[in-house]
Amino acid sequence: MENNKCILIYGFTEEDKILLENLFKSKGFPSYTEIEENMCNMTINDIIDGLKLGVFNVHNLPKEKVILFNNLSDLELDSCIKSLRGVFSPQPILAVVTPTSIDWTFKNLLEHLIEEREWFKKRGV
Repeated sequence: MENNKCILIYGFTEEDKILLENLFKSKGFPSYTEIEENMCNMTINDIIDGLKLGVFNVHNLPKEKVILFNNLSDLELDSCIKSLRGVFSPQPILAVVTPTSIDWTFKNLLEHLIEEREWFKKRGV
């Protein structure tokens, strides 16, 4: 199984997506793949592989903007994050797909990322 270099996004408006597309293209970053709400029970790996298994009993996911980076080099990741800083308010959740999280459903990963963000906020980090 090949681990494709890609950027996954969730929760962005059409206007936001145009902004992201232009930003990524101008900087030479990989194009993005959108995670739709009906894909919440798919694993990150399946989404990266391009599967689209829509689910009819969609869970109401939190209204968050999320950008997931998969298999980008450290230099690409650093450049991409710097380019995104200050573009959106509030700042989207930014995360790297890990060997563990790649097998999680998007719903579970999103819940974990929100919990992690709240933990850091409480500690003033």
